[in-house]
Amino acid sequence: MKYFVFKVMAVEAGFIDEYPKGSPTDWKFDEGISLAKEFPMGGEVSFSKNYPDDQNLYDFQPNLMSDLLVSGRARKLIESLELTNAEWLPVVVKDHKGNVVGPDYAFLNLQGAEPAIDMERSVYRMDSLAKDQIGRVKNLVLKYDAINPQAKMFRCTMQRRLILIREDVHAALVEAELTGFKVYNAEGWNGLNL
Repeated sequence: MKYFVFKVMAVEAGFIDEYPKGSPTDWKFDEGISLAKEFPMGGEVSFSKNYPDDQNLYDFQPNLMSDLLVSGRARKLIESLELTNAEWLPVVVKDHKGNVVGPDYAFLNLQGAEPAIDMERSVYRMDSLAKDQIGRVKNLVLKYDAINPQAKMFRCTMQRRLILIREDVHAALVEAELTGFKVYNAEGWNGLNL
């Protein structure tokens, strides 16, 4: 089975730079824990005023928080893949003027994590603040036998902000012509998003 590093990236996207008012503390979104009870019902996010000319909407919408902000179309596809670790935190996306441009978006909060990174063979630097997390990967080596065979789209235990997807998930996203993401071969990935 082949895995890819999944990154949200798009050109001239309406960039989201904060969670809805009343959301849990930012760091909780990187923990792989359930936030449904704390997340505000009817939450709204808006395009950043710092990028007034960028207004494009994508299936995976770029955001400062590096989270998975997903369109209704992408959500339907992901739900059809029967991920067992998906939690959906619904939001409405508004443009710079406060008009609703994305009525059916949601943050995809992946639950748990997989011990996918081979800590002995990978080249990395630990995070200076979160001591139990990798801060920067220079050469990623996967530990395939440690990954649950049912895991299709997941966080990595030692770098929870790093999302990996299985090759069949990647194929489904491409076939559906979803927008706003880029992938890199996980094996040998150098940590850069070029």
